[in-house]
Amino acid sequence: MLYWIAFPVAFVSVIVLTVVLGRHWKEIRLLDPTSIKEERMRQVREKIIVQRFERVRAHTLAPLSTVVKRGALLGKTAFHAAYIKLIQLDRFYRQAKSPLAHMAPSVQDRIRGLIEEARSLARDLKWADAERRYLEVLSIDTRNIDAYKGLGMLYLKQKLYPQAKETFEFLMKIQKADDACFSGMAEIAEAEGDAATAEVMRTKALEDQPRSPTRHAELASFFLERGEPGKAWPLAKRAADLEPKSAKYLVTAIEAAIAMGNQTEARRRFDKLRLLSTDQPRLQSLKERIDALA
Repeated sequence: MLYWIAFPVAFVSVIVLTVVLGRHWKEIRLLDPTSIKEERMRQVREKIIVQRFERVRAHTLAPLSTVVKRGALLGKTAFHAAYIKLIQLDRFYRQAKSPLAHMAPSVQDRIRGLIEEARSLARDLKWADAERRYLEVLSIDTRNIDAYKGLGMLYLKQKLYPQAKETFEFLMKIQKADDACFSGMAEIAEAEGDAATAEVMRTKALEDQPRSPTRHAELASFFLERGEPGKAWPLAKRAADLEPKSAKYLVTAIEAAIAMGNQTEARRRFDKLRLLSTDQPRLQSLKERIDALA
C-alpha cells in the first residue's frame, strides 16, 4: 500500500526537479566554483606552497647563480682584454713591418728617396752628405730604423767607434738590431781589445742569420786570430759549403784546415780554389804551406 503511494510521490519529485533544473540551467553553468569557501581556501594553500617552493629554490640556487654570473663577467672581461691586446699587437706588427704606413704617401716617398740617396752617397764614400740625408730622415721620423742602421754602418766605416757604438746600442735597446748591428758591435769590441764581447756579438750575428756564409766566416776568422782552429774549422767549412763558388770563403776554410794540420781537407779545398782564383802569389803560398804539412 505504501509502495503505491511513495512511487507517485517520487515520480512527481523528479519531474519537479527536472523542471527546476531546466529553468535555472544557465545560472548553474555560470556558477564559479571559486566562490565556494572551501575551493578558495584550497587555491590559497596551493599558491602559498608554490611561492614557498620558489623562495627555497631561489635561496638554494643564489650562490650558484652568483658564481655563474661572476664567471661570465670575468670571462667577458678577459676576452675583451685579450681582444684589445690582439688588436694592439696586430697594429704594432703592421707598423713594424711597414713603418711608413701611418704617414702620408708624399712623406713616405720623401723618406724612401732620402734613404736611397744616403745609401748611394755612402757607396761613393761621400760620408758627410750621406749622414745629412739620414739625419734629415730622422727629423721627419724620429724612430726610423733604416736611418739608424745606415748611420751606424756609416760611422763604423769611418772608424768613428763611439758614435757607431751609441747607434748600435740604441737599436739593441729597442730590439731592432740585426746581424749587421751585432757584427758592427763585434768589430768595435775587437778594436777596443774586448775579445769576450767580440765573441758574444759575433755569435749573436750568426744566430740572427744562421745561413749567412759571411757570419760563419767572420766568426771563423775571429777564432783563427785567437789561435783556436778547432772552433774555426767547422765554421769556415760551413761558410765554404753555403757558398762554394766564393774564393774568399775557400781561403778561410784552407787557413783553418792548415791551422789544424789537416792536409787532406786543405788540399781538397785548394783544388777547388785553383779553379776560382787567379791570384797566383796567394795560390803558391797556400800550396807551399799545405805541402809543408806532410
